[in-house]
Amino acid sequence: MAVFRKRKAFDCPREQLFDWHGRYGAIGRLVPPWEDVNVLERRGGIADGSFVRMRVKAGPFSTEWHALHKNYSYPEEFTDVMEKGPFKEWEHRHVFFECGGGSALEDCITYRLPFSPLSDIIAGRYVTAKLEKMFAYRHRVTEGDMNFINKYRPEKLNIVVSGAGGQVGRYLVPFLTTQGHSVKRLVRRQSDSEFEFSWNPDTCEIDNCFGGCDAVVHLAGEPIGEGRWSKSKKKKITDSRVEGTRLIAEFISRMDNPPPVLICASAIGYYGDRGTEILDEHSPAGKGFIADLCRKWEEAAKPAADRGVRVVFVRIGVALTPSGGALQRFLPFFHMRLGCWPGRGDQVLSWIAMDDVVRGITHCIHNEEVEGAVNLTAPENVTMKEFARTLGRVLGTGARFRIPAWLIRLVYGQMGREVLLSGARVQPKTLTDTGYEFGYPKLEGALRHLLGRIL
Repeated sequence: MAVFRKRKAFDCPREQLFDWHGRYGAIGRLVPPWEDVNVLERRGGIADGSFVRMRVKAGPFSTEWHALHKNYSYPEEFTDVMEKGPFKEWEHRHVFFECGGGSALEDCITYRLPFSPLSDIIAGRYVTAKLEKMFAYRHRVTEGDMNFINKYRPEKLNIVVSGAGGQVGRYLVPFLTTQGHSVKRLVRRQSDSEFEFSWNPDTCEIDNCFGGCDAVVHLAGEPIGEGRWSKSKKKKITDSRVEGTRLIAEFISRMDNPPPVLICASAIGYYGDRGTEILDEHSPAGKGFIADLCRKWEEAAKPAADRGVRVVFVRIGVALTPSGGALQRFLPFFHMRLGCWPGRGDQVLSWIAMDDVVRGITHCIHNEEVEGAVNLTAPENVTMKEFARTLGRVLGTGARFRIPAWLIRLVYGQMGREVLLSGARVQPKTLTDTGYEFGYPKLEGALRHLLGRIL
C-alpha cells in the first residue's frame, strides 16, 4: 500500500476547523477547479454511514467514485473509504490536532493502484505529484476560509441565492454553507429538495422563500460572452437580467419585513470600452449594448431600494476559474502551445480570482457600510497580452500568437467587439475602502492557485 501524508497548521480552534469540513459545501470548496468532478448523490455529512457518489475523470475516461464515511470522532478525526472508483483501494483519514494556539490537519491517504505493483513503477510518481498539487490547493482554500471566519465572525444567516448553478453560484453556495449559513436556491424548474424554490421570470412567478431571510443574492441571467449576439440572443440576455431583477425587487418590496440586503450581480461592462482611464464606482456609464444592459439591470432593483432594502450592485470583472468563463476558453490553446491574445492585446483586462468573487460578495453581505455599486475586480489590472504571457509562463507553454481583430469581428460580431476587443481599467475602491483583503491581488499568484502551479 502506498501512503501519502500532508499536514497544515491553521490559525483557528480545532473545533472550528472540524466543523467547516462537516458542512454541506465542504466538497465543493475542496475539489480543485481543474478537476472534473460532479456530485451525483449525497447522504448525510461526514458522520459514520454518510455516503457520497461522484463522477470523476480518470485520465481520458470518467468513472463513478463511491465514498463511505466512518471512524467519526468529534473533533479528532473522520475517514472516507472508496467503495467504488479508479483505485484498487483508497482510504483517506482526516486527523485534527490542537497546535499551539491554533490547530492542524493531517490528511493521510493509503491507496493501491490497479495492477499494482507494476503500476506503482509506471504511475506512482504521477499519482504522488497529483495528490501533492490537489492537497496544497485544498489547504490554501481551507486557510483562506478560516481567515475569513476569524475576521467576520459571522452569525448564521438565512440566504436566498438565484443562479446557484451558474459560474459564480456554484462556488458561492458552497462557500456560504461552509461559513455556517443556510442557503435556499431559486431554480427555474420544479424544486426537488427543501432547499430549492421555483421561479420563472418569463411568467412573473416566484415561490415565497424570502420569509425570515437575512440576505438575497441575485446572480441569475443568460450568459453574455458566448457566441454571436443575434437580436433574439440580446433580447434573451436583457430580459433574463432586467425582468428577473425586477421580479425579485418588486416581490420583496411588498413584504411586511423584507430582507435587509439585496446583492444584485452586475458587470464591469457598465463602464464600456474606456481604454486606460482609471475607473471606480463613481465613474459614469459607458456606451454599447453591455453598458446599456447594466444600467437597465441595476435600475430594475429600484423597488427594493425604495422600500428601504440595502441594495448592492456587484459589478463583476472577468472572474477566473479553469472550470468556466474566459480562462476555461483560453486553456485549450495554451495546452496545445498555441498561447494567444485577441486583437492588439493592449485592451485592459480587469480580472478577479473566483475565491475573491465569493468572499467579496459575502463581505458585502456582512458590511452594512456597503451600498450601491461595488467593483469586484482585483487591484492589479493587466493588458490582454500581459494576461496571455503570464498564463503562458505559469503553464510553461509561452504565448506568441495574436488573433487578428478582423477575424474576431467576423466570427463574433458585436460580442467580439464589446467583450474581446474592448477593455476598462476598473479599480475596487469600495471593497478596499471598507476593509476587504484580497486573497489573490496579483494575476500570477491567482493563476498558480487556480491551476495548481504553485512554485
